[in-house]
Amino acid sequence: MTNATIEIRGLDALQRKLGAGARPIIRVVIKGVAEALRDAIAEYPGPVSYPIQWTSPAQRAAYHAKRQGLGPYVRQTDPFSRRLGESWHTELRGDTEAVVGSGDVPYARWVQSAEQQQPMHAATGWTTDEEAVEKVEQSRAAERLLESAISKW
Repeated sequence: MTNATIEIRGLDALQRKLGAGARPIIRVVIKGVAEALRDAIAEYPGPVSYPIQWTSPAQRAAYHAKRQGLGPYVRQTDPFSRRLGESWHTELRGDTEAVVGSGDVPYARWVQSAEQQQPMHAATGWTTDEEAVEKVEQSRAAERLLESAISKW
């Protein structure tokens, strides 16, 4: 499973400032940021980029051996696919933590982990975990969610 992390600093200070009313606000922000991160990483890229950039001849041979008799790979409808984009989910853990994970898709790290993404998936345009985090941080989702939640408080 691949996980991505965004740390929101200042939650303790916010809780001290707002008192008991801070918990629901913080929870809304944490949930919203987790969902923004999930949406950023779950987006499917465009079509496969050819020629496929295999890491090694062994990788190419292993892929074709597994695919033997199945025909060309077709994203989303192929029995070989675990529907990676759809597998991304969020899980709240307490009031100040959420996890965004890819479930039980065993190949997720080779498709979307910045550390382990295979060249073929980078060439196709799969978003890495680090790129998704950067996108959410640049969108200022946490700040916008916090401002909205406080204005309703």
